Amino acid sequence: MKIITTEEHLSMAYANKAITDYLKTQPADPKELRKFGQSFAEGLVAYTPDQKAMQDINEGRIKYMDDNGIDMQILSYGDSSTNPDMLPTSQSIPLTQKINDDIASAVNQHPDRFAGFATLPVSAPEAAAQELKRAVSELGLKGALILGTAQNNEFLDAPKFMPIFEMAAQLNVPLYMHPSMPSKTIRDNYYSGMQPIGFNAIMSTPGWGWHMEAGLHIARLILSGLFDKLPNLKMISGHWGEFVPFFLERLDEATTPVIGNPLKHAFSYYYKKNFYVTPSRMYTWPQMQLVLNEVGADHVIWAQDYPYVTGNAQDFLEGTPISSADKEKIAHGNIEELLNLN
Repeated sequence: MKIITTEEHLSMAYANKAITDYLKTQPADPKELRKFGQSFAEGLVAYTPDQKAMQDINEGRIKYMDDNGIDMQILSYGDSSTNPDMLPTSQSIPLTQKINDDIASAVNQHPDRFAGFATLPVSAPEAAAQELKRAVSELGLKGALILGTAQNNEFLDAPKFMPIFEMAAQLNVPLYMHPSMPSKTIRDNYYSGMQPIGFNAIMSTPGWGWHMEAGLHIARLILSGLFDKLPNLKMISGHWGEFVPFFLERLDEATTPVIGNPLKHAFSYYYKKNFYVTPSRMYTWPQMQLVLNEVGADHVIWAQDYPYVTGNAQDFLEGTPISSADKEKIAHGNIEELLNLN
């Protein structure tokens, strides 16, 4: 069975350095930083990627793919702790351009093994829209991956971000909504005081927090009326939909009767029509079964979240009690159609 995995990350040493160097210049409470650093050092053991693997977009990555049943990876810049959007726009714009040039170069070297999503300077929406256009029209990338909220913890349902979504719809390419680091306020209020201290880090990010935040982000986009304005806009959500599929009926029940609700349809209508869901290698049958029941096999695509999580990408899907036709859709057919890979 042909396997295409859709949330497969890379980073670049120059990008990591530019962002960490900038962050060092910003005022911070040394005591809070020490506590934060200790929490992450003791908590994020399971999800700390090998930077060598993260930065390898050549033979080493291809050997890993061969060894683990992966025919193609959709590459994306995905280091949430060094998000280019952390930089001032004077730096983030040229940095994202360089990252996208390098992703395109990797794809051009191995077009049968890689495709790519762009990274965007989201906090500069007009520039982000133009970079998406350049990345797709000139570099041949297939959409973009967005790392959570923008600077100042802004959600993307704010009107200022509309140019990004308009451009994606115009180009007919999807946007992958990826989790990112919760704000200090959220970490302090919701994810502190647990013992051992490592629980604070793991629960604020891959254990719970960033999935809840990404799911809220998706809900806000739907409730903003975005998909009434742009009905052909397509988005991708990982980790079995960041909790959203598990609450679709509740969301319909709660939001439909709201006084002044401007939406033309129920919440779930937009989710089932405009969103595609990946497992991000949370290869668990109860979650997959629920997502299949809610959105259908035509809106599920495969993903591994490499190199945060590694291993065989085929065995679980092949072993699921679904039809061969649905397995083929999920393994490669849906993403080939969505990204026009054929």
